[in-house]
Amino acid sequence: MPEAGIFTKTQSAAEWSGARRKIAGGAGIPERDISRRETGKMGSVCFVILNYRTFREAAACARSVLDTQTYPDIRIVIVDNGSANGSAEKLREQFAGEERVHVIAAERNLGFAQGNNLGIRYVREHFSPEFIVVANSDILFSQRDYCEQLFRIYRDRPFAILGGDIVDATGTQHFNPVARERRYTLKYMRRQVLVSRAKAVAFSMIKSFHLSGLFLGRSGERTGGNQATREVEGKSVAADSRIEEELTGVLLHGCCLVFSQDFFREMDGFYEKTFLYAEEEILYYLALKKGLVTLYSPRVGCMHKEAVTTNTIRKDLCDAKIFYFSHITKSYRIFLKLMKEYER
Repeated sequence: MPEAGIFTKTQSAAEWSGARRKIAGGAGIPERDISRRETGKMGSVCFVILNYRTFREAAACARSVLDTQTYPDIRIVIVDNGSANGSAEKLREQFAGEERVHVIAAERNLGFAQGNNLGIRYVREHFSPEFIVVANSDILFSQRDYCEQLFRIYRDRPFAILGGDIVDATGTQHFNPVARERRYTLKYMRRQVLVSRAKAVAFSMIKSFHLSGLFLGRSGERTGGNQATREVEGKSVAADSRIEEELTGVLLHGCCLVFSQDFFREMDGFYEKTFLYAEEEILYYLALKKGLVTLYSPRVGCMHKEAVTTNTIRKDLCDAKIFYFSHITKSYRIFLKLMKEYER
């Protein structure tokens, strides 16, 4: 976990005493002997929104929760991940006086996993929520009973990690489930490392020899989003329709995930050794190893304006490809090392 001293809170860093201790296996977080769900009382639902240089999108995401949710007990924690562009200050100004919104900040970019875990630790220490919804800044919520449905879904099919029907801005692409079932083996992951590394090298060569226009279209510029796909029986198929049935044991998209208290009995959050990409794959792998239930349900949903953060930083398509494949190669190498600990 990050060392104490890199966090600041909207009001005062001193007010967050929990930032000065590591959370391991739930240490330092009060345990409830009986879950509020078991006593018939519903607790709070907390939203963690990770921001990196996209404060307008993060604000819109938070505002979509505030404007639509009918559930009375919600909290929103926006984590500014070392943006260094005034994002934290602008977010604080925008939500000044809104007691349900808390803005915390890291002094440097911690990456996806550690940045989200910073927010997860904060809400667990302050609000003891029944569910934590971890969302990218480019997510928008419009379903008014989203929070109430979480309790209903859990009552019917207890889960550790939940993913809903996530659609793109056109409403025609459906990002969940990413795969109905994926078997991770050492052979599979070694191949993933080699393929992603080869693609990073290939796009670097395309850029070096100014061949972007030939391989990527006019000027190598972005012309739109990618066609969403999902994996079914090892084959990639178009994700242009909503899956209507609830499915367990599935790989879920990392842009919006819901964690129940079941999850935190075994894990504290995302695996922190990666910086960017493959977080949901590692999460899925570890969940299977620990016997945790991952569930897709079309009863909840949201909209995803895909890759806003990456597009903000890398406007050239070739640069974006180099960025993506370079980082995911690093993450896959870390994933492979982790797998070796379990697959001995």
